[in-house]
Amino acid sequence: MEVSYDNSLSGSAGVGTGNDYASVGVEVSAKTGTVARAQAGLDGNNVYAGISYSDTTEAHLTVSGEAGYEGIGGSGSVNIYVKTGNEAEISIAAGQNGIAASAGASCGDAAGVDAEGTINMREASVTAGAGVSIGEHFEAGAGGEATFKDGKATVGVSGELAAIAGIDVDLSVTVDTNQIQKDATTVVHEAPKIANTVVQEVPKVANTVANETVKAGNTFVNESKKTVNKVKKFFHL
Repeated sequence: MEVSYDNSLSGSAGVGTGNDYASVGVEVSAKTGTVARAQAGLDGNNVYAGISYSDTTEAHLTVSGEAGYEGIGGSGSVNIYVKTGNEAEISIAAGQNGIAASAGASCGDAAGVDAEGTINMREASVTAGAGVSIGEHFEAGAGGEATFKDGKATVGVSGELAAIAGIDVDLSVTVDTNQIQKDATTVVHEAPKIANTVVQEVPKVANTVANETVKAGNTFVNESKKTVNKVKKFFHL
């Protein structure tokens, strides 16, 4: 169930470019007016609820980019903004998948910069962010989650406090247990092949080492004889 009220105007424009391995984009957006939402419901065996209110005028300049190859890569974004007005929100989700909750409020005039970066691997991802703000304003907020859904475990924390000048920090780690299981299965399947290869190659390596050792020994003996003969000749022995 969701109830919403939207008496706002907003607009955005952006441009981007990229290829199969990397991309970058720039977006400018602005919003003014009042937006309020309340929602609650049941998702499977999980309950969720949230309330948000925003009566602000704000403008944002966002630059984002990402790069990756073969399931490994990263992304990042920087958001520069100016904002005036009031905001408040609270949300919670709890049930068989764990719990996630957050709350925050802000009022006044502020200008700031937020940045976020994510590193992705096949088995896990880490997202971290931080921001600074300054102005005649007050902000406070905190959040946390410990969830497990579709084989992915996520633990995250966030915090924000600002009065005239402030900073907020976020960190979230997600581990894909499905991928770990796949990798483990691959290792189990490949282990006998690797072992057989090692067993087959060890005698070959041993023979090569033995042959090269014999050659080196013969070379040393021959060179030693040559050296002895040269010494005998030199001293007329």
